[in-house]
Amino acid sequence: MRDTDFRKVRLEKLEKIKALGWNPYPASFDKKQTIADALKSLNKKVKTAGKIFSYREHGNIAFADLKDESGKIQIFFQKKLLGVENYKNLKLLDIGDYIGVEGAVIKTTAGEISIAPTSYTLLTKSLLSIPSEFFGLKDAETKFRKRYVDLVLNPELREIFRKKNLFWQTIREYLVKDGGLEVETPILVNTTGGADARPFTTHHNAFDMDVYLRISPELYLKRLLVGGYEKVFEIGRIFRNEGVSDEHLQDYTQMEMYWAYKDYEWLMDFVEKMTQEIIKKVFGSLKTKWKEHTIDWSGKWPRVEFMKLLSEKWKVDVEKMSVKELYALAEKLKVKVEPNLGRGRILDHLYKKTIRPGLIQPMYIINHPVEVEPLAKRLDSNPNNVQRMQILAMGSELGKGFSELNDPIDQHERFQEQQALRDAGDDEAQMMDEDFVEALEYGMPPAAGFAYSERLFAMLMDKPVRELQFFPLMKPEK
Repeated sequence: MRDTDFRKVRLEKLEKIKALGWNPYPASFDKKQTIADALKSLNKKVKTAGKIFSYREHGNIAFADLKDESGKIQIFFQKKLLGVENYKNLKLLDIGDYIGVEGAVIKTTAGEISIAPTSYTLLTKSLLSIPSEFFGLKDAETKFRKRYVDLVLNPELREIFRKKNLFWQTIREYLVKDGGLEVETPILVNTTGGADARPFTTHHNAFDMDVYLRISPELYLKRLLVGGYEKVFEIGRIFRNEGVSDEHLQDYTQMEMYWAYKDYEWLMDFVEKMTQEIIKKVFGSLKTKWKEHTIDWSGKWPRVEFMKLLSEKWKVDVEKMSVKELYALAEKLKVKVEPNLGRGRILDHLYKKTIRPGLIQPMYIINHPVEVEPLAKRLDSNPNNVQRMQILAMGSELGKGFSELNDPIDQHERFQEQQALRDAGDDEAQMMDEDFVEALEYGMPPAAGFAYSERLFAMLMDKPVRELQFFPLMKPEK
C-alpha cells in the first residue's frame, strides 16, 4: 500500500473516532509513570503513555508495543478488562498513534512484563505510517530531512544527542565553577571579526541597512572585559559562509571564553584539564576511538612550535621565506593556493593540507606568525610570532586560544593590514573595526581567550559534524 493509501485509511478512521465523540488530539494526559518506571512496578497499578510500535490481535486479546523516551513495554489488551465496545474500538488505532493506558503491571504466561489496561485513551492520531524498525530510514539524506522519524526509530541516535547535551553542560559547569559569567552578545553585526571567514549578509528592515551574521563573538566579549567583567564566556551559534565537509558547517555551536589577567601559558594548562574532564564525564575514559586509532587524552600534551614544525617537515627555513617563495613551495608540494594571499594565510593553508592530517595524538601547536592571528599578543622573544595555541588531534584543529592583544595602536595597524588583504581579494581577511579599537583605547586588562566548537564533540564521536546536528541545513527537494 502506498503512503497516500495509508493516509486515506487513517483519515477515514479519524472521522470514525470523531463520530464516537473522542478527541483525537487532547491537550494533556496525566502520565504518572515512565515506561521504565512501569517495568519496575510488577503487580502495581500504573498510568503511562507512549507511541504504538506494533499491534497484533488474537481473538479476545491483543498485544501492542508501547514506547516512550525511557523504554518499551508490552500492552496486553483483554476484552474482559476493557469491555466489548472499547476492545472493538482498538481497530481504530494504528502504529504511530500516541495512547495513554491505565492498569496493572503483570507477567504474561510467556514471562513478559506487560501492562494489562482497564482503560486506554487516544492522545494523538497519526496520519502517516512510520517505517518498520527493521528497515528504518536507510538513505542518509532522508535521515536528515526526516530526522524526527530517525529519532523515533533509533534510541541510539537519541542517546548521542543526550551525550552532546552533556558535553556542553560539562563545559558550562566547568567555566561557571571557575567564576565565569555566561553572557549573550549580538548575532547581527555591522562588522565581522574574531576569525578569518566569509560572513552571511542579511537586511535589517527597521534600520534599512545590510548587516552580517557573526562569525565569532570575540570582539564583543572583549568589549565586556573593557566594561569591567573579568571572566566571561558564551555558548552560542556561529555562522560562516563556507564549504561543507566532515568538519565544517555554515551554522554551528561554539564556546568562547575570556579570562582577565591570564596568558596563553596559563590557558594551555586550564584547557587541558577542562577538556580531560569533559571527555572523562561524557565518554567514561580518557581514551577514545577515532578511525583505526586510540586517542590518549591523559597527561600533559606536547607543545610544538608552529614555525619549527613547518621548517622540519618541509626541510626549509620558513622564517626567511617571502610570499613569492611560499607560492613556489606550494607548487612544489602540489597544493593549490588562491592568489593574492598574505604570508600567514599561505603558510596556514599549506600546513593544513600537508602536515595537519598526520597529527593524531593530542598536542598544542604554538607561536604562530603574526599574520595568521591579528588579535593575539606578540611574543616578547620574537615579535614576528604571537602567543597563540591550538589543540591538535585526529588530524584536526579542535580549539584555539591566545594571549589577547590589548594594545590599541598595534591592533589598529593589524586591522589595516587585514583590510588591505581584503581589498586585494582575500574575502576571508578580517574587517577594520574602529569601534573595537576605540574600546581598547579605554583600556582592556591582559587576558587569555579560547574557543572550541561542536567539531570537538563530532571528532570524539568519530562522526561527521553534520550527523551530529538535529536538523542540518538541506537544499529544498525538487
